[in-house]
Amino acid sequence: MTLLPPIDATLFKRTLGQWPSGVTVITTRHDGAAYGMTASSFSSLSLNPPLVLVAVDHRARLHRILPQSRRFGVNVLAIDQAPLSIHFAGRRHQAVEVPWIEAEGLPLLAGGVAQMVCQVSAELPGGDHTIYVGRVTHAQAWPERTPLLHQAGKYRSLAPLPV
Repeated sequence: MTLLPPIDATLFKRTLGQWPSGVTVITTRHDGAAYGMTASSFSSLSLNPPLVLVAVDHRARLHRILPQSRRFGVNVLAIDQAPLSIHFAGRRHQAVEVPWIEAEGLPLLAGGVAQMVCQVSAELPGGDHTIYVGRVTHAQAWPERTPLLHQAGKYRSLAPLPV
């Protein structure tokens, strides 16, 4: 078996950054406190049963908390919520008022385009991340709101294409 040389980490990150993705904040509650983390490594997994997945960096606080809380919220951010994305990514340049609300006993963020509450159903190793599979127990969406996107290190929005 021929071993391939390792790919340059900076090139790999820049390459992956070309993939436009929605911006989510993953939330949970532990010992009475609400926690959140910005995540672009989020995806739907299954319709039946309803499953999603999120990849959490081993250095993230949520990586230590999710195995204990076993539940998480997914908040798909709207175009005007970039300051929340920055806040929960740990780059707190300015004070942000977090619009906490609650569903099924979990903290969620008001004003986004969609929310889900999930029960952790599996944890899988993924290199320097852990992949958490969540069974969705609550979902709601506001399709009239415009989602926040992230691509090539910048926040972006959707633009309708002419038909």
